[in-house]
Amino acid sequence: MEQNNQTQSNMQEALPPKKTKENLLPPDSARTKVFNAIKIALILLLSSFLLSFASYCLIEPNNFTIGGIAGIAIMVAYATNGAIPQSLIVFSLNMPLIILAFFFVNRRFSLLSGANILMQSAWLFLLEQLKAPQLEFDESTRIFAAIGAALCFGVAIALAFKIGGSSGGADILAVIIQKKFPAPSIAWMIFAVNAVIIGSSFFVFYDPSLGGAGATEGKVLALNLMPIALSLFESYIESKTNDAVTNGFQSAIEFRIITDKPEEMSLALMTELSRGVTSIPATGMYTKENHAMIVCVINRRQVVALKKVMRKVDPNAFAVMSNVSQVLGLGFYSSED
Repeated sequence: MEQNNQTQSNMQEALPPKKTKENLLPPDSARTKVFNAIKIALILLLSSFLLSFASYCLIEPNNFTIGGIAGIAIMVAYATNGAIPQSLIVFSLNMPLIILAFFFVNRRFSLLSGANILMQSAWLFLLEQLKAPQLEFDESTRIFAAIGAALCFGVAIALAFKIGGSSGGADILAVIIQKKFPAPSIAWMIFAVNAVIIGSSFFVFYDPSLGGAGATEGKVLALNLMPIALSLFESYIESKTNDAVTNGFQSAIEFRIITDKPEEMSLALMTELSRGVTSIPATGMYTKENHAMIVCVINRRQVVALKKVMRKVDPNAFAVMSNVSQVLGLGFYSSED
């Protein structure tokens, strides 16, 4: 008994200081607040520019659209030959949603979303006034415009959500509806709205002369369905990019280690990797022998170090590694998250 107490005492002395919420939070100083404000401003500038660049320089000149208010703005600008610019539509249709969000969601969300929309409108207005070059691809390479636009939109929307705002349009509508009427069908409601917008692009971009003289009706129809195909492809890549950026901020690796040396393994992981561990009793159902299962969540860059710890402490240990899309807790997120 005395020897066990001594072992526990030695182990406690070898451990690093316990992480708490207080020592992980940055000091609440004026300098920190200024830094956070600058960071948010830069993220807003980048997010709004990516959205505007993708809409004006990639999507509009290649005759396809996307869902949401941005998609409506692109179709109206195309149908009116630029007489009603994207900047005007984006600003006019989003502002009522911002006002609703202010009353029905929260002040921070509405202010950040409003700032993003104002910057989007300003970027679009600047691009329109300067007549910035639009990247027009031919029929065989228009898919690259969709890929580029999807990457821009995916990153921009993820950045907007990262700071607690949105990029406007359907995102604001989704948050408002979810806030007032929580229901799992909200995603399908937004999907239906976007599907109607994308489907209507067939009539906006329809051109009976596609395919040249003598082209069959089937070929003309196939070419006129291309804008819808590009829109759907863009939406898919955009969602995957959004997920990758959003989850990438807080992704991690989970290890479950079956070992007969739980004390030594835990001590090594806590001291060398500075990560907490949880020990769970485990029984081998074939041998009926008792073991311990060590659960440890680490950053991706620590995988090699953990494997070295396993080989050093218990070469006979068995481990399972799995990807974790998000981690919430001390040591894995900043104060603003």
